[in-house]
Amino acid sequence: MPSLKQIRTKVSSVKGTRRIMSAMKLISAVKLQRAQNLLLSYRPYSDAYEGIAKSLATRCDPEWHPLLKRPEESKKLHLVFMTSDRGLCGSFNSNIIRKIDTFLVTDAKKYELVKLSFLGRRGRDHFARREFQVSNSFIGITEKNITSIAKEISTEVTEEFIKGEVDEVMLVYNYFKSAISHVITFKKLLPLEQEETDEENTPIDYLYEPNRKDVLDYVLPKYLEVSMERAIFESATSEQAARMTAMENATRNADEVLRKLTLLFNKTRQAQITRELMDIVNGTEALRKGGSE
Repeated sequence: MPSLKQIRTKVSSVKGTRRIMSAMKLISAVKLQRAQNLLLSYRPYSDAYEGIAKSLATRCDPEWHPLLKRPEESKKLHLVFMTSDRGLCGSFNSNIIRKIDTFLVTDAKKYELVKLSFLGRRGRDHFARREFQVSNSFIGITEKNITSIAKEISTEVTEEFIKGEVDEVMLVYNYFKSAISHVITFKKLLPLEQEETDEENTPIDYLYEPNRKDVLDYVLPKYLEVSMERAIFESATSEQAARMTAMENATRNADEVLRKLTLLFNKTRQAQITRELMDIVNGTEALRKGGSE
């Protein structure tokens, strides 16, 4: 059985850890609220822009713009996926990395080339020793540089697709549903998906101002940038939600450990007091018997 000093030391250590976890939970809650507000305000814009881009793609011939061309066979894939820079966020990183590993072993076999781009240190470090072609990696993503990073990545994948260096571009990120739920999402960014139509309901073409080429040259590359920025917002919000949940669970576990240590301390102290009382009683009894003899 540990001594009272050892138990006190353990209690002090657990209390210190609990204070840190509790503070990190509060910080993550504040960051989550801000990230969630930004995401919810960006979603309507992103959804509307995606609808416009797909509607344009449906009404345009693939020969009218290089981003509308669909390769006969997808042999080269550029995979862009998002993790966090830091840990202490539960299974946020491990789940998406495990999903990517499974995808590369199963679905990615049909591609002759798989190129990776990383947003976040955890994903980059995991695949650092793997034999995959790495296109780019970004760490230290904040609210201030999300737009510039999204633009840089979208410009890169656009140029690769136009030059024929890749046939398909896919985003992998955590879609934020709630503070306790986020879903790993695979989204095909290129080639651009079109709206489903049938022969009887052929969509009527738009009137383009100033002309069709200028509209497509602006809308389609911008759609890629908006989709990339939306995915980063989704991932960042999911990360803060996962970290807040993990710190809340850690705080709850620390409370349970403290309860058990307190109970152990009281039992140990009671046993020690009982032993001391028995020693006193035995000593008194021995002196009484010795005196009577």
